[in-house]
Amino acid sequence: MVQFRTFHNRDTPGILKLWHASKLGPSAAEGFPCDILELFVFSQPFFDRNGFIVATEDDRIVAFVHAGFRSNESGSDLDYTQGVISGLVVHPDFRGQGLGRQLVGQAEEYLARKGARVVVAGAGLDGNGFYNGIYGGLQASGLSKATVPWDEFYEALGYQPDQNIFVFHRDLTMGRDPISSRLIRHRRRLNLVITDRVRDLSWWWHVRFGHLDALRFELQERHNEEIVASGQIVGLDVYVPKWGVRAVGMRDIYVPENQRRNGYGLSLVLEICRRLREQSIQLIEAQVDSNNEAAQQMFLAANFEHVQELVTYRRELTPAEPQAQND
Repeated sequence: MVQFRTFHNRDTPGILKLWHASKLGPSAAEGFPCDILELFVFSQPFFDRNGFIVATEDDRIVAFVHAGFRSNESGSDLDYTQGVISGLVVHPDFRGQGLGRQLVGQAEEYLARKGARVVVAGAGLDGNGFYNGIYGGLQASGLSKATVPWDEFYEALGYQPDQNIFVFHRDLTMGRDPISSRLIRHRRRLNLVITDRVRDLSWWWHVRFGHLDALRFELQERHNEEIVASGQIVGLDVYVPKWGVRAVGMRDIYVPENQRRNGYGLSLVLEICRRLREQSIQLIEAQVDSNNEAAQQMFLAANFEHVQELVTYRRELTPAEPQAQND
């Protein structure tokens, strides 16, 4: 008989075994030890055991759901009105028995007690405080439909499709970088500056990516050091056993508004690719909101390929009863 309870400290080995047995698709890292789950999930400063609910049969963990919260707009703290379902895993032998539905229901009850007004399954870009670097690739921003029909599952629970995230990959061992007169002029006029200066980034960035190797890249005018484009990379070493290559994630490509439509974003991406190739990096991943057409075109122009789509689902929550909020 399947029973439900909240997380115990001794659960990590059983959760890891469930993870590796569940065939979570190309977005899920595999072959990693318990220490990685501890680092990426259970040691997070906002981890709450009451939001991590497991289903067990004869003391074997056969499913879990993990509920949490997005950050506020400044990235300085959690926003308890914005709930997320960070993870939902059911062992293949136990699918089709309603465990996922029951777990989501318990996750919603937990979120409502904490004050959530809405819940997003899959979290969305920069919305997930957990699993970044071990699910979803660069970040755990959505659910992969490669192995599970998430549309059918969540829509049956009253959720509506919310955000689509396109995942792009660039194989640095294949092909050449594009060349144009504009790109040549940029290389003559601009310097690429590489630093590990991430200390000025938000608390939300540090708790999600601070345990990964990270670098900041800037394109600067040579004559006055004005920054015309910037971006970051983070290491994806946990994916080496799954993908078989050294990979990094590229994120936060930014061009100041007064410098846009000059091709600086593309120049920066190509310079990053060139430098990473020199360091024997073989694969770069980027994630883009499906509504951000400019970013999609930039990565395609840099010889990235659209390899998969991640999705999120949204549902408004009924406020919890006052006595439940004080539990």
